[in-house]
Amino acid sequence: MAEWARLDVNFFRHPQVSRLKVPEQMRYLAMILYAQEHETDGHVEDCCLKWCDTTGRQAEAMEAAGLLDRTPDGWQIVGFLNHQKSRDEMQAEREAARDRAKAARERRREVRHA
Repeated sequence: MAEWARLDVNFFRHPQVSRLKVPEQMRYLAMILYAQEHETDGHVEDCCLKWCDTTGRQAEAMEAAGLLDRTPDGWQIVGFLNHQKSRDEMQAEREAARDRAKAARERRREVRHA
């Protein structure tokens, strides 16, 4: 599960985001954070909109602003992977970190037993 998301400091001034009213901007941000936390590569299923305090009608407004695309079972955040790491990239990083930690433990053991 991801613990952070990349967010441009100009997020709220982005032309597409600024078309939304402030409550919808916050809901859009909630969708980005939800997708990153759950490593969905930017997809938010219809049943998960409630976790973003978002209705289908509000998602449609985000779609009209060019921020979301409708999918058969939910919504895809446009350009999500241009800014966030994919699930596969995060998994590869976790595996690499585990491998580095394991190698470091083995080196410490070798030094203690040498």
